[in-house]
Amino acid sequence: MIDAVVLGAGPAGLAASAALAERGVEHVVLEGDRAAATWHAQRWDSFRLNTAGWMNSMLGGQARDAYASGQEVVQRLKQLAAGCPVREGARVARLAPAGDAWAVATDDGELRARAVVVATGDQNRPRVPALARRLPGRVAQLHAADYRSPGQLPGGTVLVVGSAQSGCQIAEDLLVSGGIRVVLATSPVGRVPFRHRGRETIEWLAEAGFMDQRPGDLPDPSVMRAAMPIIAPGRGLSLGALARAGATLAGRPVAVDGERVAFDGSLAANLAAGDAFAARARAMVDEVIRRRGVDAPPAEPDEHDLPVDLDPPALLDLRAQEVDGVVWCTGFTGDFSWLDPALAGADGQPRHTGGAAPAPGLWYLGLRWLRRRCSGILLGFPGDAAVVAAAVRAHLGG
Repeated sequence: MIDAVVLGAGPAGLAASAALAERGVEHVVLEGDRAAATWHAQRWDSFRLNTAGWMNSMLGGQARDAYASGQEVVQRLKQLAAGCPVREGARVARLAPAGDAWAVATDDGELRARAVVVATGDQNRPRVPALARRLPGRVAQLHAADYRSPGQLPGGTVLVVGSAQSGCQIAEDLLVSGGIRVVLATSPVGRVPFRHRGRETIEWLAEAGFMDQRPGDLPDPSVMRAAMPIIAPGRGLSLGALARAGATLAGRPVAVDGERVAFDGSLAANLAAGDAFAARARAMVDEVIRRRGVDAPPAEPDEHDLPVDLDPPALLDLRAQEVDGVVWCTGFTGDFSWLDPALAGADGQPRHTGGAAPAPGLWYLGLRWLRRRCSGILLGFPGDAAVVAAAVRAHLGG
C-alpha cells in the first residue's frame, strides 16, 4: 500500500509528481513506456511549440519569446523525470476501486494506493476516419503522429486531411521542402492573429483571463470540442497564407471511389470560421485596452486577413494528379479502456467534475478543459496539478 500513485510520466504526470512532492505526499509515478513517450514518438522533425517560453514555465528557464523544438522539450521533460519517482515500463492494465483504496494492476503485478492521479492524457491515440480504408493500396498513408519529414512520402502530390494546428504546420512543412504539391482538405478551425495593437495577441488574451476560462463560463459548450485555433511558432498562420504558398484548398473529404476523392463545399465556410475567430480575438483585446485605459497603438496590418481566390476541387483524381501520399491530421483521443467501466462515460472517456472522479480518492490531470481552457497544455499543468495535489493531501488526512 502506498499513499498515492500517478499514472503517466508525460508533462501532466510530472507536474502532478512535483506538486505532490512539494506537499510531502509519498507517491510513485507509473509509466507504461518511457517518460515523455508521446513527445518522443509523435512529433515531426521540424516541430516547435507554438507557445512562447513565458507560457511554458514548467520546462524550466528559457527566453520569454523562445519557441522550443520538440527535441528540447523532450530533454527538459527527461530532466524533470529524473527528479521524480518514475517507474518506466509499468503498463497499467486495470484501475478499479478496492475497498477504501485503489487497485492498480500492471503487467508486473498489483499495487494498492489510497489515492490515484490519472495523467495519461486524452490526446495521444490517433484518430483516422473510415475513409482511409477505402483509399487505393498504392497510396502511402500516415497519421500526423507518425509523420516526421517530407522524405517519408513519395514525390508528386500529398493530400493533407485536416487544417487545425498539425494539419496547417505539416502542410507548410511539405510546401517549403520543395518538389511536393499539397492539397489541403480543410475543416472549420479558428485562427489567432499573432500580433494586435503592439503586442502578441496571446499575451493580451492571457491577461484578460482567456486561458483561465472555465467550462461553466462558456455560452456554448460545443467550444470545448472544437480544435485548438491555428497559430504557428512566433508568427501567424492561416489557410489563406497556405494557399498563397501554393497549397490547393478543398473542403472536407466525404467519399472515396477507387482513385477519386470527393469533397464537400465547406471551404468558404471554413475560411470564414478562421476569420471570425480572429475578429473575436481582436475584439476581446480592444475591450481589454479600452477597459484598462491602455495607450496602445492602432491595429497592425495582417497578411492573414487578405482575401484568397477560391477554386476548390469537388473531386480529386488521385492518379491523374499524382497523389501518392496522404497525411491524416484528424486529431487524437485517449485510451481509457483500462479504467473500471463505472468510471467512464458512454464515450469511454473519464467521468469527472473539475478533475475529481465520482469515486473518492481518484483525480484526473492533463485533459482538455479539465478545469480551464489551458488545462490541456503546458501552461495549465502546474496550476491544475497544485489543485489536485492539495485535494490528494486533504484526502489522505493532511
